[in-house]
Amino acid sequence: MSAELRISIQGKIPPVWATGDQSGTYFSYYENVYGEQWVAKHDDGILRISGLDIDWEEFQLNAEQAVAENNRIVDQIVASKLVQTKGIPESASKSYLETVIARQREYIGRIPLANLVLGQGEMLWLAGVLDAVIPHLKAANEKQN
Repeated sequence: MSAELRISIQGKIPPVWATGDQSGTYFSYYENVYGEQWVAKHDDGILRISGLDIDWEEFQLNAEQAVAENNRIVDQIVASKLVQTKGIPESASKSYLETVIARQREYIGRIPLANLVLGQGEMLWLAGVLDAVIPHLKAANEKQN
């Protein structure tokens, strides 16, 4: 299967790796309700992520960083839903949030995407991308070692 993505934007140009033939690689595209586009591509043991919302700045993640980012993002999604859900005892919410904060400290230095402000849809997309790519990143890492 072959796919070609043509991103039509005003302003800066998306990264070269985000356009053209994507056959033979893992490639994902997301666009939120505001038209902000995000792309992710895995090849050669690296996950590249970029988005219109960040002026197409590129982030590269290895397996360890991808695992840390995935855990952080899933924690944020769950924490957000927990806080919004009625009927959950405050003590349970507080306990989970304290656990999340402690776990976040473990990831310091391994989470290059931590300073990005992501909406719920973007976090869900990114969690899906990371979940799909992490096994491939780990396999590529094992081949190199």
